[in-house]
Amino acid sequence: MYNTKVQISLALMGALCGLVCSAAVVVDNVAVVDVASGTVRPHLTTVIEGERIVAVGPQGTVKVPANARVIDGSGRFLAPGLWDMRVQLSNPGRQLPAFLAFGVTGIRDRGGDYLHAAESRLEIQQGKAVGPRIVASGPGVGGNQTAKTARMAFDRLFDDSVDFIQILPDLSREAYLAVAEQARHWRLRFDGAVPADVSPLEAVNARQGIIEGLSNLGPLTEDTVIRFFERCAMMGTRISPLLSQGEGSSKLYQLTAMAKRYKVELLTATGSADPYTASRGNVQNELTQMVAAGLSPREALEAATLAPARLLGWDSVMGSVAAGKFADLILLEGNPLQDIGNTRRIAGVFAQGRYYSRKDLDGMIAAQIALLH
Repeated sequence: MYNTKVQISLALMGALCGLVCSAAVVVDNVAVVDVASGTVRPHLTTVIEGERIVAVGPQGTVKVPANARVIDGSGRFLAPGLWDMRVQLSNPGRQLPAFLAFGVTGIRDRGGDYLHAAESRLEIQQGKAVGPRIVASGPGVGGNQTAKTARMAFDRLFDDSVDFIQILPDLSREAYLAVAEQARHWRLRFDGAVPADVSPLEAVNARQGIIEGLSNLGPLTEDTVIRFFERCAMMGTRISPLLSQGEGSSKLYQLTAMAKRYKVELLTATGSADPYTASRGNVQNELTQMVAAGLSPREALEAATLAPARLLGWDSVMGSVAAGKFADLILLEGNPLQDIGNTRRIAGVFAQGRYYSRKDLDGMIAAQIALLH
């Protein structure tokens, strides 16, 4: 599934990661970012063995395993890895390493080839490839389908064991309601933009898991929008504002701030289909725009860490820096709770316990740029 050049580079990097992961990795004298409380705990030692964090404690009180690789965390901040909750994998071999270079340790692929995504996921887990955790939907369900054909499309995807169903904005109302019914019956989440023939409130009542984009709320009255957000909060419907695609729209900013005010869980998502080096096609830009819309840096960071973990039911094993959690982490040169722009100042990344230094990450970006020319 990878072209020859990428396959060779990934094989070499996989071998390197195997050596790094064979021993414990310790981040010493680091400030740990607690996204839930919005606080920083300074001068801690974090120990990682395999793909898990095994210890976090004050410097000098944590036993450092023999032969551990020790990384100096002085002046640095250790935070949960970021999630991009709407990407399009068209060339996994080229795209997946680049996500790590931007501190993204988890992605939600909507509308791609599920079997290819599952293959990539397995290769990453086995250390044969470099990339983030992947949840994927397979092909989106759209078009002017009947209820019968929509159910058949759902059944095919369900048989493939997809992680969720992605609906497309051109899906007919009849087909949308049929998919929603199937999803509720089989307890499989369905996400996407709300089709034109379905109202936003109907989508929430149908138990849609994620609503992508807010532009369809523009024509609604403020009272209707408020009722919609209140219903989202009550039903647990998440919203991905997709601010990067709106290019700083003041209306989208207002709606995003209103959603947060009414306690809707927001998710960072870019919709990126490019190799992830475009200036607008990264999570850092989405986080910056969330803060510009009125969220605090902590709230924006939550949308990229704890909120995805809660949606996926994985908050017991990720979304925070604590013993027992998966080692999906970013090591930053500045405090992201003070300035969300510090999420761009990446000193290193842990993905499923494998550590990638700044030099490794720069190599991933350079390799990707070379492939584009």
